[in-house]
Amino acid sequence: MGFQFKAPRINLAFEPDHDYHGLEVTLRKLNLQEFLDINGIGDVEDMHAGHQLRTMGEKLLSWNLEDEDGQPVPATVDGVLRQDKDLMIAICSAWLDALRGVSAPLEQSSPDTGPSLEASIPMDAPSESLAS
Repeated sequence: MGFQFKAPRINLAFEPDHDYHGLEVTLRKLNLQEFLDINGIGDVEDMHAGHQLRTMGEKLLSWNLEDEDGQPVPATVDGVLRQDKDLMIAICSAWLDALRGVSAPLEQSSPDTGPSLEASIPMDAPSESLAS
């Protein structure tokens, strides 16, 4: 019996203080060639944001996006290309970060721990060169 790999999905959600908070998006990951291509490393002659947005549309599995009339926007390439540019770029950027393994920024509530121990170690002046 062989090993069957099931590629994990990427689930995107925006932080509570973000303009797009409430939007939930599920996308497929890329295979290696697609990953190389979308990052301009593979055999792509013309790498640009349009290529990345179309690829995102192809990998889009679901989202809870609705149009101004409250109708669901299809999770398709055409659905992506008919949306607000800034919204789609924000989704694409978050997806690309997730593909590259970049995590979301940490909350700013971490307390300051002060200077590191290494910063408090006294350092001797370097000895004079023997060549002088």
